Amino acid sequence: MEKVLLDTDIGGDIDDAICLAYLLKEPQCNLVGITTVCGEPEKRAAIASAICKTVRRNIPIIAGSDTTLQPVPVYPTPDGATALSNWEHHIYEKSDAPAFMYEMIRSNPHEIILLGIGNMTNIATLFNTYPDAPSLLKGLYVMNGYFGHEELPEAYYNWNSWADPLASQIVFASNIAAHRAITLEITDRLTIEASRAGELFLANSELMKAVFDFGNSWLKSSNKLTLHDPLAAVSIFYPEVCQFEKGFVHVETQEETLMGGTSFRAAPNGNVEISREVDRERFYQILSGTLKR
Repeated sequence: MEKVLLDTDIGGDIDDAICLAYLLKEPQCNLVGITTVCGEPEKRAAIASAICKTVRRNIPIIAGSDTTLQPVPVYPTPDGATALSNWEHHIYEKSDAPAFMYEMIRSNPHEIILLGIGNMTNIATLFNTYPDAPSLLKGLYVMNGYFGHEELPEAYYNWNSWADPLASQIVFASNIAAHRAITLEITDRLTIEASRAGELFLANSELMKAVFDFGNSWLKSSNKLTLHDPLAAVSIFYPEVCQFEKGFVHVETQEETLMGGTSFRAAPNGNVEISREVDRERFYQILSGTLKR
């Protein structure tokens, strides 16, 4: 049983909600807390609360930061929050997410795996404010970075880095016992048409009905589903799903047109492992099977 602390920008792309649902259903997961990040974190916390309540789980949830360490020209809001009136949920106010994270990590030394699937602001602030936090973690898994051969259409496609480049750099520079990044060029291989989402994830439980209710606006607008964040979660419990390479990651924090861009230098003594391959069929089997359980 792994103790997992989830940091998420849930409320926009449906894959955050699917990721949370997976963690709630994964028998090897002890989800010990949830923190939210990005615009309107209070509403994002309420969405997480609503999803947890469908399976009667009372998990500590903290609404975190909506400001970034490095200013960016957007303030994303959770479109899925329009569905909150359909579901029972708690109401939240902004709080000190890094302090909550640190207390959880300090109280469970070398037992917590921190899973970051939003921009890295909460996690970077945690590491800056509490310098011993990285050494107390069992592991850090993030959905972050792009290392593909083709240039991205726009820098913001690498969202979790672009949305706070300085925070991304701080996190990628950290030294943690197990430090793995699930990357955009790998998760892009897990894209399906929106119409197929119902086949892979049956909306036959209150949990999955809530996931689709909060994520339908995203599905309709994008007409596709890319399972970025669920891969990061699945790889915690089934590491064979991905192949990784160790090295060092640099994040661009100066050049405006390249802001948040990530580059990788392979090295056996590197501090981070990035995903290089994914077993798609095994991943789909695990994710779909767990959510249908």
